[in-house]
Amino acid sequence: MKIRLPQVLFVFFAWTSFAQETGTIKFLRFDDCLELAMQNNLSLQSALLDEKIAHTQYKASYGQILPAISASGDNRYSWGKEIDNTTNLFVNTQLKTYEGSVNANFNLFSGFRVLNSIRAMRQEREISRENISLTKNEITIDLAQRYITILYLQEIIEANHEQIRSSEKQIELAQLKFDNGTISESEVFKIKAQKANEELSMLTNQNNLTDNLISIKQLMNLPIETEIALSEPELDFRILENLEDRQYELTKQAVMLHPAYKMSVFGEQRARTDLSIARGLRFPLLNMRVQHRSNYSDNDEETFRMQIKENTATSLRFGLEIPIFNRFETWSEVQTAKLEWKQAQIFTKLEQNRLSKEVMKSITDTRTSIKKRDASGLAFEFSQKSLDADDLKFQLGKININEWSLTKMNFNKAQAELIQARYELLFNNALIKFYLGEAFTL
Repeated sequence: MKIRLPQVLFVFFAWTSFAQETGTIKFLRFDDCLELAMQNNLSLQSALLDEKIAHTQYKASYGQILPAISASGDNRYSWGKEIDNTTNLFVNTQLKTYEGSVNANFNLFSGFRVLNSIRAMRQEREISRENISLTKNEITIDLAQRYITILYLQEIIEANHEQIRSSEKQIELAQLKFDNGTISESEVFKIKAQKANEELSMLTNQNNLTDNLISIKQLMNLPIETEIALSEPELDFRILENLEDRQYELTKQAVMLHPAYKMSVFGEQRARTDLSIARGLRFPLLNMRVQHRSNYSDNDEETFRMQIKENTATSLRFGLEIPIFNRFETWSEVQTAKLEWKQAQIFTKLEQNRLSKEVMKSITDTRTSIKKRDASGLAFEFSQKSLDADDLKFQLGKININEWSLTKMNFNKAQAELIQARYELLFNNALIKFYLGEAFTL
């Protein structure tokens, strides 16, 4: 028997009717939820800002190739014996001088550290971009889990209502039999206990539903008071074929596409670049400085313009710094960078193993869910027929309350397992296709 889902989520709450009348409830499909999450999720917004920061730093890193240009000015007042810059003679008077210069510093060679720094910033930007993809993947999977869990709990709660209504009818029948003296009062208590357990199960499911609703609202960054209803997904979906025969091929393909693996690869490349930067400390540094300057003194009879013109000077300087010994600091940085590179290589392999296990588990879960759905469907059909038969037998007095309660519990269990199996298959099948690059659709 196929169990049909209600079109909306909260028909069992009293406030739903009011929300529908006032139009305040939001009816959302999975695609709507995903779109809202991609627009509003706070973790994703943080990842996007990190990428912008990394991109800004990458663009700014090209500035290391350009010269550093600066201008300076100096206004000096002196009294007493002082050297006059215009004559280079000592004077003993009040002196006012004005000096100005423009400087340009060029980094001619620094052990390729500039180029490697630019490469490192580019790799950091790529890591940030893959982190955005990873965050989107995590949000999508988490959202799908919450979405399916909510629909699963909603259907379970509907089943709980049916179970309670069935138990209420049996209590009425048992009460009539007790009044007629055909059964003992303890038999009535057993059915009431059965109904109490069903009510407790429904309350537990309702609490779990509330928790998942809060979580899915937070994923979409919606106000907690927003009332939402989730639409029924299409349960007739395409299942990937030959999962068992292609499991290793699909696993390898999924790992190569996964943002977490790509991030680890870029992290390994970044560690290799950091090693090159550290090795650059062993090379000499060569720089060039160009300066254009002039000055003016009020002790000179020449005009300001004439002094500035006559005192103008341009200089060109080259500087060479050769590292000889810096207390093992360069050695330490190189050795540390080597170890961090090896550590990054190990992390890449660990991440590949983790993702392979994760994807393989999803494939195994999908295969299991297919068999579980088929077996649960047969078990539910059998338990329903058994319950219908035992309901009639109990009314006719051919079985006692213990036998009926056992059949009822088996029916409740089979119904819950069937609902769970169908939703598990829906999620696991969509998850595998998502790992292989398809959009996550429900």
